[in-house]
Amino acid sequence: MEISCIIIDDELHAIAELVDLIEKTPGIYLLNSFENIQAAVTYLADNKTVDIIFSDIEMNDIDGISAAKILHRYCDYLIYVTAHRNFALDAFGVNAAGFLVKPVSHQDLINQVAIIADKIKKSASSSKDIIFIKGSSKNTFIKLDVKSIICVSALLNYVNIHTCKGAEVTYIGLKAVAELLKKQDHFFRISKSVIINLNYVERVDGNLVRLINNNIFTIGEKYRSAFHDFLRKRTLNF
Repeated sequence: MEISCIIIDDELHAIAELVDLIEKTPGIYLLNSFENIQAAVTYLADNKTVDIIFSDIEMNDIDGISAAKILHRYCDYLIYVTAHRNFALDAFGVNAAGFLVKPVSHQDLINQVAIIADKIKKSASSSKDIIFIKGSSKNTFIKLDVKSIICVSALLNYVNIHTCKGAEVTYIGLKAVAELLKKQDHFFRISKSVIINLNYVERVDGNLVRLINNNIFTIGEKYRSAFHDFLRKRTLNF
């Protein structure tokens, strides 16, 4: 994963110094640099968003603090770069993700990039824990926390998704649900029509699996070998 960024600063030497540091820092790359807010916004309006905007605060056209609301539209993280420490409260008052004091040291930039990279990683991870399914009414969608799904069972052209809060019926195939869940390593397909969450298995008796909601399913012949191999690898006294 590489983080994209732009620089806004009305001092060319300050831009040059930050460009040099960014080029030496792994995990981040510079898209462009600008000497004023207006030029940056024009560019961003045509090129969508970036991960980070590094912006000076005191500039000729409009200061970075006043422009925060505009800049936030085009980036996920706004980081101020200034020679004046006394702007720190103002910066965080407009939800800045970071504050670097000029002259910026390479280590300070590395630390700031690491913080942002960690936030991006956590955000991506949490988004994988949520899926949406079509409800029974037209244009209705239901949000599900993946961790709460106990099992998914298919019948004809719909699936029944059992969660810790109850069950939801959606008119899609099991294959589509399996695709949504494939990045979650705690889901296991045990038959042509059933996917279970291994975190909610209460016991296994031969080829029968009992879940904590008292649902009992038979492990399909095609899936038995893989499932029992999985169990053996996690059995302490096998």
